[in-house]
Amino acid sequence: MIYLTVTLSVLLGCLAAGLAVFLGRYFIQGRYKRFVSENSACLRALKEINARFTFFPEADFDQKHTYDNENFFDTISCEDFLIYQLQYQAKKIGEQIAKVAYNRSEYCKYIDEIKALRLGEFSSPLGKLKREKVQKVEKELCHKTKLAQPVTQFSLTVRLYCARINGRIYAAKEENFSAERVLALMKRMGNKSGTFYRDRGIWDAICRVERGKVSNRMRFSIYARDGYRCRNCGASQRYAALEIDHIIPVSKGGKSTYDNLQTLCHKCNVEKGNKL
Repeated sequence: MIYLTVTLSVLLGCLAAGLAVFLGRYFIQGRYKRFVSENSACLRALKEINARFTFFPEADFDQKHTYDNENFFDTISCEDFLIYQLQYQAKKIGEQIAKVAYNRSEYCKYIDEIKALRLGEFSSPLGKLKREKVQKVEKELCHKTKLAQPVTQFSLTVRLYCARINGRIYAAKEENFSAERVLALMKRMGNKSGTFYRDRGIWDAICRVERGKVSNRMRFSIYARDGYRCRNCGASQRYAALEIDHIIPVSKGGKSTYDNLQTLCHKCNVEKGNKL
């Protein structure tokens, strides 16, 4: 019992001594920080510089999509998918590219101004404070006060996946696109007449992705809606191979929506071809 009392007493004494050392260092550190915060010419100038610079936040324009049809997954490239999305997001993506370019230019100016600052100049005498310690604290506070580097490089990633009917992904591919490459695609897409793109590569990419929107789940839903029969000749799946047809062909601007899809047998689909 006496041994436990002595041990506990020693332990409490050690804890008290450790706490006293910690509090002493904490208050001393606080005194150095207060002095630097109130008297550092460098820190004051840095805050003034910070107030003059603003940067745009990062925006995520990465694209991803999952196909349940292996043929579409193999046929559609990441660039095809990006071209399709640029029909609707080109303005916002273009604005973000411009913002990133602005960030890059302004951040270079910001860094140049910071490099011109000089450490170690204070508006009040150090008194009993150690110069080496003061300068160390000043350097640390300036580093913490410095604005974080904004996004200065634009990058967009397209990720495509292929999944089984149970949703399990078994294949994937991705590609990164720089600002220069995205702008080049947008320039090609600018050559259009109404909703038709004169650049054949652009138009073919859009058509591939539009056809790829007909998933297997959607395909079977159309078959069920049409009673598993050709809507042209009435042949059932028992006597003919059924296919999904775009009533208004994709090549003429048709979309992969339920009201523009129908069930046709292979023979009728071939005869219809690209006609309305």
